[in-house]
Amino acid sequence: MYEILIVDDHTHLVDSLAIGLPWEQMGISNVYKAYSGEEALELLNYRSVDIVVTDIHMNGMTGLELIARINEKWKNTKAVIITGYDEFQYAREAIQQQVCDYLLKPVSNEELEHTLRTIIDRITEEGNELLNQQKFAYRFRESLPKLRELFLFELLSGKSYPLSALQDKLHLYGLPFSAEKEAILLCMRVEEDYSNTDLYSLSLIEYAMFNIVEEVFANKYHVTYCKDSHDYLIFLVQPNMAEQSGRDHSAIIEDLARLSQHQIKLYLKSKVSVVLSSWGGFPKDILPMYHSALSIYTDYIGYQTESFFDAKQKKEVFEIQPLAELYRSQTFMELIDMEQWNGFESKLNRIFDELEGAGSGAREYGLQIYVTLLQTYSYYLHKKGKRIFEVFGREIDKMLKIDAGWSVEPLKEWAFGSYVQIKAYSDSRSDNIRSDLMERIRRFIQENIKDITLQTVADHVNLHPVYVSNLFKQETKENFSNYVLRLRMEKAVQLLKDKDLRISQIAHEVGYQKPQYFIKLFKTQYGMTPQEFKNGQ
Repeated sequence: MYEILIVDDHTHLVDSLAIGLPWEQMGISNVYKAYSGEEALELLNYRSVDIVVTDIHMNGMTGLELIARINEKWKNTKAVIITGYDEFQYAREAIQQQVCDYLLKPVSNEELEHTLRTIIDRITEEGNELLNQQKFAYRFRESLPKLRELFLFELLSGKSYPLSALQDKLHLYGLPFSAEKEAILLCMRVEEDYSNTDLYSLSLIEYAMFNIVEEVFANKYHVTYCKDSHDYLIFLVQPNMAEQSGRDHSAIIEDLARLSQHQIKLYLKSKVSVVLSSWGGFPKDILPMYHSALSIYTDYIGYQTESFFDAKQKKEVFEIQPLAELYRSQTFMELIDMEQWNGFESKLNRIFDELEGAGSGAREYGLQIYVTLLQTYSYYLHKKGKRIFEVFGREIDKMLKIDAGWSVEPLKEWAFGSYVQIKAYSDSRSDNIRSDLMERIRRFIQENIKDITLQTVADHVNLHPVYVSNLFKQETKENFSNYVLRLRMEKAVQLLKDKDLRISQIAHEVGYQKPQYFIKLFKTQYGMTPQEFKNGQ
């Protein structure tokens, strides 16, 4: 389905065209209206319009100036001119602006419909050509390096895939890694000062580093890489031979990693510190492998440069590690910030599933969960201008202290109970906000029915017109324009009961400058003309 924008400073012409054609039959889902070139440009900023139909002569920006601006920013948008000026200079400039058609007023609905159908056919053909398999494949291949980097970055951020989806993605990206087989991470911290290097040159240096490591490992190992959020270069390495044992390859991996470090210094004159993670299953162990490798930089390497460290050198055996799901992206803070309540509840379930297998560490993890949730809830409520006790009431005492006897079940009951309370507050708050806002909008429309537009309503409530339009449809199940039309017609009915008012006066009072247009709309609404209605009173 396509979208069209009609532009003319004669509002009655725009409104008439907007209801005069069988848009849905033509494959057009949305018809937008603008009453000036400036208003059209504003609307184009937040709507994906396929065709613009515009007059040439308008107050302010002309139609040809509008089309020139459209061609600069929205090259795929088609333009049609409807004008009363049959002059060669306009036609010539329209051709220069690549206008699809140039129609002279008065134009019939049939002629405009034929023109628009022709343009829609052309857009469809262009779309089919764009989706040509060879062009798509070429563009996809060009994007593969970035897609592979993003894939590894998502794994390092904690994203998980079902096995079938993982295998599909590996195949699609041309990554020859074997799921559930052992792999290792090579982490590289660049220690040269590139702060005065431009982004393009820095990207070339990093690309050269990626290439050096890839070439050094190429004969025996599969390698993919990315740059993490700390600006470290991270390489995922997996043997390409039948033997997948970490013990068989550790020495080889270490030699190749040291060689990579040496060649980067030799050819790029750059110092790097390298950390090899422990071996683990791909992809299930990637996140703990990554976090363990990062901790080596902080715990062992610090500010030293050109270091090399293998995770197997670590002597400590930690009895407890962070609860993985609690800190996996998306975090509670991220989810509640966007009020993604389904995701929040799912994360709670996953965390308590992990907690049930924690054994003796459950009490320690329970404290982590409690503190994180309390911080999350207080952040959300304070952001909304609420104190915690205003939402949780008597439960606040339980929230602000930990009973020494708490076990997994009481903690789970508290966590889910608090979630239900804060979600209920959010739902109620949203309902109240929308209800108050809709009351303001309705009152403003009723008080200004003569001159009302979507833009004036949006300005009155300090919101974007698109948001107001969508909110209105969601709350009333009625389009904004239909609602305004209905109110105007209802007011017209009341005014028609006054025998002293002429039809032209009534049309003006309900917002229509052209009585004939008002008569047409009234007849469509009530099946009779205003005069026939008046005579029947």
